[in-house]
Amino acid sequence: MSMVRVLVGTRKGAFVLTSDATRERWDISGPHFAGWEIYHVTSSPADPNRLYASQSSGWFGQQIQRSKDGGQTWEPVGSTFVYDGVLQDIRAYRPDNQC
Repeated sequence: MSMVRVLVGTRKGAFVLTSDATRERWDISGPHFAGWEIYHVTSSPADPNRLYASQSSGWFGQQIQRSKDGGQTWEPVGSTFVYDGVLQDIRAYRPDNQC
């Protein structure tokens, strides 16, 4: 029988609900990231066990978490955005040349 999974994001964390195709009995995993607001939880179409969760906190800001095992363990996705090429001083783009 196939498995049914519902991914839930709340103001209190994320939850992963699983059941078989009959949906008579549900197993609940969570809360993951207790105390964090979770705006989105989704799975990868290429690998259903790869999950992504979008966390938000007024203190820490936003962060993306990733699970490779269906929500058993989570790791932060890097938030460093790097562009290839030469970095230039931001002052070159300001009309008054001050930062």
